[in-house]
Amino acid sequence: MAQGGACSWEDIFGQEVAVEHLRSMLRRGDVPHALLFTGPRGVGKFTTALVVAAALLCPTGEADGCPSCRKAAARVHPDLHIVEPEGMSIRVERIRELEGLLSRKAVEGRGRVVVVDEAQSMTAEAANAFLKTLEEPHPETYIILVSESRENLLPTVVSRCREVRFASIGTGELEEYLVNREGLAPGEARSLARRSGGIFGRAVLWARYPEAAAYWRKGVECAALMRRLTLREALAKVESCRRELHELRLEGGGESVEAYLSALDKKSAERLRKRREEEASRRDKRARRLAAHDFLDGMASFYRDIMLLILVGEEGGEVGDTLLLNPEWRKELAREARHLDARGVRGCLERLQEAGRALDANVDEELLFSHLVLELRSRC
Repeated sequence: MAQGGACSWEDIFGQEVAVEHLRSMLRRGDVPHALLFTGPRGVGKFTTALVVAAALLCPTGEADGCPSCRKAAARVHPDLHIVEPEGMSIRVERIRELEGLLSRKAVEGRGRVVVVDEAQSMTAEAANAFLKTLEEPHPETYIILVSESRENLLPTVVSRCREVRFASIGTGELEEYLVNREGLAPGEARSLARRSGGIFGRAVLWARYPEAAAYWRKGVECAALMRRLTLREALAKVESCRRELHELRLEGGGESVEAYLSALDKKSAERLRKRREEEASRRDKRARRLAAHDFLDGMASFYRDIMLLILVGEEGGEVGDTLLLNPEWRKELAREARHLDARGVRGCLERLQEAGRALDANVDEELLFSHLVLELRSRC
């Protein structure tokens, strides 16, 4: 998950090649009007985009932590425009709104920066409208598109951008980061890195926000109890977790931003405060969607461990704790492995994958989760 707070190159980990390339562009004054950041999910593309934006907007031309950079990091700089999916897509109305904003003069003078996160989620109409912005860029306006792959974008959009590729981050590197930069104990860092699937952004989010990491654990717990609860109890348990998802809030902002807002004239302060509130609302909605995926992934991890125990057991072997995602649940895993067969567990994993896709398709969550319970129970 992309979070605000980055204002220096030191906030970026494991992307030395991409960072040096971008810093070289900035030093030479050779930044193209449109950049495309591509690479695996959660490796720091959006964070890097914020740092580049801070440098482009900074009076010194550096991401040096000055008030302008801190505003960019907090995503309330008046000349920084961030476009993100509303729900699952970026609609043409948002692109037209952006065009209107870019037609005005820069508020603080150095130009404007547009960051389009998850650019591949633009609808066809939105992508075609955005193409005009790329073909006829406004003066002193820089655009950064963020996407996992260039193949997910219109070729005409890609052809008008300079691509910067971001690399995968190894699990060992991620563990090192969590220990040295986030202060986790080695064992905790190793466990968190594995549970996160090696996704850097997800692991860092969990390290910084334990309340977000809790939903993965809730998923494990629900899977462990699924067969032992009555149907009514299982439905109530999962519904309780679903409701808790909507209480998730991630703290953001800072006193320096509030001090900046208080120093503005009333109209400007109200406009930026509204933007700040909208950003916080979008951030929390996105966090809740990711937490729902974490819940499903937690359930899937439990069934994955059961499958491992079943298959290795059929060969007469034993599974060490280091191979399990949930070694602390070994007793429950062994119990379920005695009652379930590989076919049933495989069916549970398939249903959870389908639920994840349905979640991305904006299927009603309450119906989705209740149907999932019925599907899992039928295979237990």
